[in-house]
Amino acid sequence: MRFKLILPIAVVMASVNNPVLADRKDSNKAINQAKVLIESAERNGASAHASFLLKSSRDHLAQALAQMDKRDWVDAEVSAKMAQRDAEVADAKSQSAKAEKSYNDLKAAVDLLKSELTRKRSMQ
Repeated sequence: MRFKLILPIAVVMASVNNPVLADRKDSNKAINQAKVLIESAERNGASAHASFLLKSSRDHLAQALAQMDKRDWVDAEVSAKMAQRDAEVADAKSQSAKAEKSYNDLKAAVDLLKSELTRKRSMQ
C-alpha cells in the first residue's frame, strides 16, 4: 500500500521544474538574447554612434558568461539583462543618429531646391 502511494508522488515531484534548472535555463536564454541584441546593434552601426554603450553591453555579457561558469545563475541572468539593456539603448542611439543624418541631408536638399527656385524666379 505504501509503495503504491510513494511511486506516484515521486513521479509528480520529478516532473516539477527544478528551480535551479529554471534559473540556469533563464540565464542561458538571457545570454542568448543579449548576444543577438549586441550583434543587431553592431550591424546598425552602434560602434560608431554609441561605442561606450556597446562596450558596456559586451562587458556585461562577458561578466554573465563568467558567472555561468561559476554556476551563479541568478547573477548571470542579471548581468545578461543589463547587457541586453545596454545593447538596446546603443541600437536605438545608432538608429536615432542615422535618422537625424537622413533628416539633415533631406533638409539640405530641400533648402538647395528652394534657393534654386528662388534664383530662377528672380531671373525671370
